[in-house]
Amino acid sequence: MKPILCVSILLITFSLFSQIPEYEFITEPTEIMMNFYDYMPGSYCGLPIQVEEDSSIYIVFHARETPASTRRIYFSYVDASGNVTNVATVGTTDIHEGYAGIDLDPITGDPLVAWHANIDPTSADLEVVMSYDLYHLGMPGNWIEPFPLPANPWGEILWPEVHIGPSPDPDKRRVYVIGKTIDYPNENTIICYADFDVNDLNTQSNLEWTFRTIDLLNQWNNSPDYIRLNLSCSVSDDGKIALMGYVQVENESDSLIIFLNNNFGEGDFDYYSTDAQFNVWDPWNGTDLLYFSPVMCNHQNSLFYDGNTKISFLGNMNLMYDGSWYPDLNLMYPKVYTFDLQTQEFSFYDLYLEGADPSDDSPMIPWDYNEDGIVDSLGPNGEILYVEGWPIYNYDSDMAYHENNFKITKNGEKGWLAAVWGDGLKCRKAYQGAPGYAQWEDNPEIAICVSGDNGISWSQPIFLNALETPELADMIPVYVYPGDKIEDMGDNHGKLHLFFLNDYEYGPYGQGGINPGGMQIYCALDIDFGPFVSMQPETIPQSEICLTNYPNPFNPTTTISFTAEDAKDAELMIYNVKGQKVKTFHVILSGVEGQSSIVWNGTDQNNKPVSSGIYLYKLEVNGEVKKTKKMLLLK
Repeated sequence: MKPILCVSILLITFSLFSQIPEYEFITEPTEIMMNFYDYMPGSYCGLPIQVEEDSSIYIVFHARETPASTRRIYFSYVDASGNVTNVATVGTTDIHEGYAGIDLDPITGDPLVAWHANIDPTSADLEVVMSYDLYHLGMPGNWIEPFPLPANPWGEILWPEVHIGPSPDPDKRRVYVIGKTIDYPNENTIICYADFDVNDLNTQSNLEWTFRTIDLLNQWNNSPDYIRLNLSCSVSDDGKIALMGYVQVENESDSLIIFLNNNFGEGDFDYYSTDAQFNVWDPWNGTDLLYFSPVMCNHQNSLFYDGNTKISFLGNMNLMYDGSWYPDLNLMYPKVYTFDLQTQEFSFYDLYLEGADPSDDSPMIPWDYNEDGIVDSLGPNGEILYVEGWPIYNYDSDMAYHENNFKITKNGEKGWLAAVWGDGLKCRKAYQGAPGYAQWEDNPEIAICVSGDNGISWSQPIFLNALETPELADMIPVYVYPGDKIEDMGDNHGKLHLFFLNDYEYGPYGQGGINPGGMQIYCALDIDFGPFVSMQPETIPQSEICLTNYPNPFNPTTTISFTAEDAKDAELMIYNVKGQKVKTFHVILSGVEGQSSIVWNGTDQNNKPVSSGIYLYKLEVNGEVKKTKKMLLLK
């Protein structure tokens, strides 16, 4: 039987090391163009804003200019002062197009863009098309005629990402176009690459392309079992290419995975994986069926950073019960997932909300925020209270798979990172009828967390919304994307570019209703990274604490033993899983290293037998909580 949960906000006091960054708008929200296709305009897994060396930017996106027009790929050029100077389609042919990827050539600054298009009107199949702007000739808007990538053995490819890195030829660069096949239920990832130089661009070459796949992904693609990939690509400036994310396999645990190649995409890809199912204790029923898993994060980018020694993506964790997620409760929280290339290990950070130790590779427990193994707080009727989260702008549970959008960006030289997502918790609570949230209906938020130390620690989020941010008054900001680079403005201040849709009606048109369209918006923030450059508090050596009980499980007696160095007195308290104190033992410590033990016979403070179940025992030494553990009474 599923536990009945009480939804409530638990107020948390954050430490000095979890403060909200100071910021101001450098460029206030600026209109680009009307868009009557109000869904994922800047692609699924890419960053549509690319920053030039002179601080001007290119943005690519799909849009419909009118409700009846064809969906096309557009570009916008914004000069270094934040003025939108160009808005136009990339190609000239009025055909169905969508989901563009973009990257800038590091030598010329030319943007290379790929998207999928319905070139043949007699067929429903989509092909990947590419173009590039000869920006190095002196001005934006010199797009060459779009050309399709050559035919390949895998047929239709969708949702391309574009990344540019070094080539084995030192005089050239290598552009990668990474797309997906749609052989449902199991997709496959196709990697295309071509080398180029300035002469290739000047002659408007279609380039010479190589196509490849990865053996294990081919096997998964041909498997009769359901295997869902949620991967994004990243390319380093030293010849590495990686596909990172998580995979769902029917009747198996979800896994964090990475395919890593150190040779410009040629030869073998090394495969690494780890279990992405994180079991948590159940305060309601005492079962082992509760766990967190990164479901509902399938629109995320990934990036190399910290000298190309780490790869990360921003996603979430959702509370699961016996293989199903809780669609009607607010138990989803953003996480930064990382693979360390030196140790070949995965880790994650509890981005928001953090809990007591956000980097310990154990998820923040919503009902045990201080991670002492005891329910933090109970409501007036004894119900369990917990912190809530919903890092998806759309309140609708049925839309969570389609509406999540998690993006991460960096300044590699400074060690800065920014995590950006659309947060819908307050909006969702308004639709759930929670008291005090009525004004948040149709008011999602842009959330931004920053790190100043290569992801070792993170800030609390900046929240931008129509109710509290004057610059966003009367807007419905959705599908927010950061620029590919946080610019260094000096004095530990960074410029973060943002691109989002101000939707004129909450929710995508695909859900039904009228289609009033929306406005594509560009803005830029000045964020003070100074307080976060060295966020980690000094580590104070702690005396060694040992706490055990035996036997465990037990009936009805167990011996709880503990050792506490430099301690004079202690209290051992026993709680049930609802956080209610059952019994307290006062102990005067003596002997070597404060060794002692007590015997608990399974009775409460009034010497009445307690029922079977999980109990928690907490040790306080010299007035401070030192350690908490679990034990199981079976009768």
